[in-house]
Amino acid sequence: MKKHDSLYMRVYDYYCGLIETGKLHNGDKIPSIRRSAAELGVSKTTIEQAYMCLCDDGYLVPKNHSGYYVSRRAEQRKSEFSDRQETLENKAVYDFASSGVDSESFDLSLWRRYVKSALRQTERLLSYGEPRGERELRGEIAKFVRENRNCVCDASNIVIGAGVQSLLHILCPLIKEKKSVNFADPEYIQGLSVFKGYGFKITDNIESAGVLYTSPSRKTRWGDTMSVSERFKLTEYVRKSGKLVIEDDYGSEFRYVNRPTPSLQGLSGGENIVYLGTFSKLLLPSIRISYMILPPNLNEKYKEGAGVYNQTVSKSDQIALCSFIRDGHLSAQIRKSRKLYLQKSKYLCDLLIREFEKDVQIGKTDSPLYVRADIKTKLSLRELLSRCEKEGLHIIPISEKNGKAEIAFSVSAISAEKMEKGVGLLKRLTSDSE
Repeated sequence: MKKHDSLYMRVYDYYCGLIETGKLHNGDKIPSIRRSAAELGVSKTTIEQAYMCLCDDGYLVPKNHSGYYVSRRAEQRKSEFSDRQETLENKAVYDFASSGVDSESFDLSLWRRYVKSALRQTERLLSYGEPRGERELRGEIAKFVRENRNCVCDASNIVIGAGVQSLLHILCPLIKEKKSVNFADPEYIQGLSVFKGYGFKITDNIESAGVLYTSPSRKTRWGDTMSVSERFKLTEYVRKSGKLVIEDDYGSEFRYVNRPTPSLQGLSGGENIVYLGTFSKLLLPSIRISYMILPPNLNEKYKEGAGVYNQTVSKSDQIALCSFIRDGHLSAQIRKSRKLYLQKSKYLCDLLIREFEKDVQIGKTDSPLYVRADIKTKLSLRELLSRCEKEGLHIIPISEKNGKAEIAFSVSAISAEKMEKGVGLLKRLTSDSE
C-alpha cells in the first residue's frame, strides 16, 4: 500500500490495512472519532477527514448516533486484496541470494531419532539445566572447534544460545565499557540492532571503535574469506591496541579446500577474541543452536552474573545434538553438505556457460556456496536489478565495468529445477530489448 505524507491519509491507510488483511470484518464498529484521535495521537479533524475518505471509498458506512462500521463493500475489497497477494505469492521466485539451507543436505529422519532418544531421558528433562548450556554438549563443541577451527577453549568458557542474537544480548552487558563498535559488514542489521539497543555507538572508523565485529570466513556476501596473512595482521593489531574482536565464524566449514583457514581466536591464543559459531548452516536454520567462546576476562565477568541468565535452547535439543556430534554425524554432515554444494555450483556454472556462451566469464570464489560471473549486457547494474526484482529473480550484485555486470549467485537454497529456469530468465532480462 502506498505510504502518504498527510496525517489523515496515514490514518486512512491504517484502517484500509486492517480491513484488507481481515483484521476488521463486515459490521465491525471502529473507534469513535474522539477515541481514535486519542489512540493515534492526532486531532479529531484529522480522524474525521480520514473517516470521510473511507466512507467515500466504500470501506466504512456511518450510522446516525452510533458511529462508523465496516461496510459490505469492504468484503469485496478484501477479496481483491487477497487475490493480489496470492498472485504475488504464487509468482515463481528464483532466489540466488538466499543464505538458507538445501533441504537435501540434512537427514531430518536421523535428527528425529536423536530428538526422540533425548525425550526419553525423563530424569534429565525434569530440571532447567545449566545457564551456559549442557556441559556434555559444551565438551563436544569444544572438541569440535579445537579440531576443526584451531580454537583455544574447553567446556568452561563456552556459552550456548538460541542463535547469535541471543548470545549478543548476553555479551553486550559484559563489554559495555567499550562503548563503540565497528561492523565489517554494515548490512548485518540483526547485529547492529542489538548493539544499538545497548547504547553502543556504531562507527565506520576502526581506530575509534572499542569493538570490531568481523566475519573472516565470510568477508563478502559472495563467500570470500580473509587470508591467513590478513588474520595474523588483525590479531597483532588487536594485541597492541587492546581492542576486542567478535569473530562471527558463520559458514567456515564450506571452503573449496579441505581444511578451513585457522580462526582468529586460535591464532590469538584466545585473548581479546570472542568467537561465535552456529549449527544453523550445517543442520537446519530452525534448529537454532549457536555458541560463544569467551576470553578469560569476559568469562570471569560472565561467571559473576551467571545466575541471572536463562538458557534459551531446549534441553532436549541440546541432548540430541550432543549425541549427534559424539556419534560422528556432524563431521559426516559437513562432508555431505560440501559435496552437495560443490555439485550445485558446478551445475550452475554449466548452465551459465550454456545459456550465455561467450557473453559470460566465470569468476573464482572461496566457497562452493557461491558462483561469481561477469555477464555482458548493455544494461546498467541498477537497470538489471530492477528487471530482476519485477520478475522474482534475486541475485547478489557486485559491480559493473566495461559493459559487464559482475554478479554472485548463492546455490545454497535454490533447487536444480529453479536454477535452470532462473538462468534462462536472467538471459532474457539482460537483453536491452525488454
